Amino acid sequence: MNSEENKSSSGTSESERLNFKLKLSSYIYPLMPKKNKDLRIAQNNNVLITTNLYELILIDETHKFTLYNVEILPEIAKDNFPLKRLIHETIGPKLPSSFKRFFWAGDNLYALITEERSQDYSKIEMNEEIKNIKYNIKIKKLKEITLKKVNDFNGENQKVKSIIENLFRNILMKNPKVIKFQDRTIFEIDIKNIVSVSNENQGNIYKGFITSAHITESGLYMLINNKNKFISGKTALKKMVEIRSKLREKNMTNREIFDEINNYFKSHKTVLTGYGSIKTYKIKIVNFDRSPNNTNIKVKDVNGVKKDISIINYYKNQYNIDIKDLNQPLLEAEDNNKAKNQKLLPSNKSNNNENDEDNKIYLVPELVYITGIEDDGNQNNRRNKCTNIIRKTKGNPSMKMSAINGIRELVNSNQHKTIKRNGKQIEEKSPYDLTKEWGINLGNNLTFAGRIIQQPHIFFNQEHLAEVKNGLFRAGNPYKMEIITNDNIFFVYDKNEKYDHRKIFNDLMNKFRNKGFHFSNDFHPNKVQGYGLENTNDWDHIYNSLRNIKANKEDSFGIIFCSFQLEKFYDKLKNYFMNQLKIPTQHVITKKIDDPKRGKSIQFNVVDQINIKRGGLNYYINFNKEGIIKKGEVFLIIGLDSERKNKKITYSMTSTRSSNLNEFLTQEKIVNDNNQEKNTALKKMFEEAINEINKRSPHCPDYIIIYRQGGNDIRNKILYVSEGDNFTEVLKSYREKYKNKNNFNFKNTKLYYICCNLKSDLKFFETDDKNVAKAYFNPKSGLIVDDNVTQKNKYEFYLQPQYVNQGTATPCHYQIMYYDKDTNEENDLKIEILEKLSFYLCFYFWTWSGSIRLPYLLKMSNTAMTFYKKILDNGESYYYFKKPTYI
Repeated sequence: MNSEENKSSSGTSESERLNFKLKLSSYIYPLMPKKNKDLRIAQNNNVLITTNLYELILIDETHKFTLYNVEILPEIAKDNFPLKRLIHETIGPKLPSSFKRFFWAGDNLYALITEERSQDYSKIEMNEEIKNIKYNIKIKKLKEITLKKVNDFNGENQKVKSIIENLFRNILMKNPKVIKFQDRTIFEIDIKNIVSVSNENQGNIYKGFITSAHITESGLYMLINNKNKFISGKTALKKMVEIRSKLREKNMTNREIFDEINNYFKSHKTVLTGYGSIKTYKIKIVNFDRSPNNTNIKVKDVNGVKKDISIINYYKNQYNIDIKDLNQPLLEAEDNNKAKNQKLLPSNKSNNNENDEDNKIYLVPELVYITGIEDDGNQNNRRNKCTNIIRKTKGNPSMKMSAINGIRELVNSNQHKTIKRNGKQIEEKSPYDLTKEWGINLGNNLTFAGRIIQQPHIFFNQEHLAEVKNGLFRAGNPYKMEIITNDNIFFVYDKNEKYDHRKIFNDLMNKFRNKGFHFSNDFHPNKVQGYGLENTNDWDHIYNSLRNIKANKEDSFGIIFCSFQLEKFYDKLKNYFMNQLKIPTQHVITKKIDDPKRGKSIQFNVVDQINIKRGGLNYYINFNKEGIIKKGEVFLIIGLDSERKNKKITYSMTSTRSSNLNEFLTQEKIVNDNNQEKNTALKKMFEEAINEINKRSPHCPDYIIIYRQGGNDIRNKILYVSEGDNFTEVLKSYREKYKNKNNFNFKNTKLYYICCNLKSDLKFFETDDKNVAKAYFNPKSGLIVDDNVTQKNKYEFYLQPQYVNQGTATPCHYQIMYYDKDTNEENDLKIEILEKLSFYLCFYFWTWSGSIRLPYLLKMSNTAMTFYKKILDNGESYYYFKKPTYI
């Protein structure tokens, strides 16, 4: 087989994939550097923090899990779960008496044993005849894993983590009120309530829990987070009937009605099954040529043989459900959870043929329910529904902790679940019985001392110092402004709108004056060119009118007053001004800016945005005086984000280009999803970022810090193994290239690669020392946690930059995946400095007077990438802070 034939559809060869897996398995997390006590005392205030991590109580820590591999011959297809389950149920009662406490996980068997056990079963072999086929089952011991407090992060402890998670969910699933929803979520749900007619319009909110084991330096804990699910209570069939009824009143044809129904489900809807294992599905298409009456599906029997069965008989046999409407169309769907999981690993090749009938998932509309809030066209109704749902689901910290503690009732329940097995009703053990049998239970919440970093000093014009309180401050006049002349600004408007656009523009210029902007001596708003557009419901007419607009100077800037007609052409307008005229613009909704109640505040916000886009600076933080950047040091900070779609990958990189970290360069590249093109793109972008900072600095960067949009531990590891070598190789080449240049030899430049996860399930709450009333509060802005909940020695920390006064806040998890460690540890960037830098960079989102959830460079990269997807029509571009055009 030649090299081309040995490549997947993404262009990655088998050898490259094997090499990637080898690098992934050999990757070692950096260790936590030594902490500086003096910096911690000088910069921080300590507060008592409690979490949603629960101590895992092991009644007998001498117990061990024995891991067995189970081999079944003849081999069974990997996806033939019914037959595997039947074999497991058959051989389970025939295992030795010491195997009374065990559970299955795929092809593995976990048994809990004691030190006193007299006989060690290393190998077990048995023969069973199941469904007229003789099977040989070999059970082989692999290893023993002790269930005790875990203090080290390694592969074995990861295995313990997996065991505990599976075991805990198995215990919860024995509660008759509980169903499994998706991979990690347990829901306390009553299916009968979903189909309740009284709740059809109001909808139902179901209480759920996310459970996962966490290895921390304090030991092994269970993370419990509550998760609510809103179900409208309206079936997909009911929604179809509603749409059809409304459209028939407008005398629309059947084809038009079918198209509208398809658009509704394809654009934004997922559905929830109300039977069996509750799951969500994303609708691909409504198939009006299919119905329960004329459609068969292939279903595997216990022997793995596919057989045709009608949809009507399938639901009757499998779920005892009689389909009422036999002529309703069917929904073609995809598994929402499988689609998400397939995006994790790179070069994931799918062998499924979309046209293969066997691979299609058909859902019956009358048996599935619409998720999300119904949009009936009345914004007030929708707003009221949203408010009502938020009120019920997003409580304050005390309410949230109370909801999380509700899982104890499920774990300690004495209720028994009855299941049907081999035609017999069998009563399973209750969760309470199993917790006693396994010797596992939940203890108290993990509570410890956290640190609150000092708020930054924000400087506005004339060195005005804003007082920052809990992450927020009052905006002042911009620190740096560009001069506005009659020629370097213009505005575009819709002639059909019944607004005095000249007056609106003049009012906006007055807000510029109030903000302290500089105008040329001969400037007058009435002399500024305005372009009125006609026939704004047709792009061709708009385009012909826009061709008369030409850029007078390099620093020209346009303001577009958008009517409804112009707003729907936002993407095309941006594309025209950016790609053809090279002019940044600011789009303003005329109706909003002319609103007598909110217009003034919107106008001031627009002025701030325009100042940034024209190259000004609204405010700044002196990182030198804050003790973050030493005098003479140069920092290059980078935010990196990416997205895969249609065998293409888009990279967006934002990097600082000034010593005070307030000017930036944004780059974007769209390449084919293969290793060669991806690596080349990352190297070129990184080189451009270094070259740009070198142009404006007296010497090369002392520190290069890359913030990468990341996820959980596995995803972060995959990201670094995929990308990290590109940055270290570029830095190595620069050291060789500039080794004879004193100021730019890069010999002492240190590189940091940091993954940021905004979707952590971990929660932090402040509490008092005694906590008699069990009162919890959201932490103040600047909470840093780098111990107790982190893994032992691993270089990571949690940062919560915002204060949240509604609901609860989610911290951002920072994992340092790589850094250049100095032989003299004192020369390394102190972890306290890195934490403070990360916090202060959250304040540099200049159109918001406060902190955001992550460093602004990452936010800019994410915003830019969204903009690229909507606007730009070329494969790569970059532009400076002087002309950022996407905010």
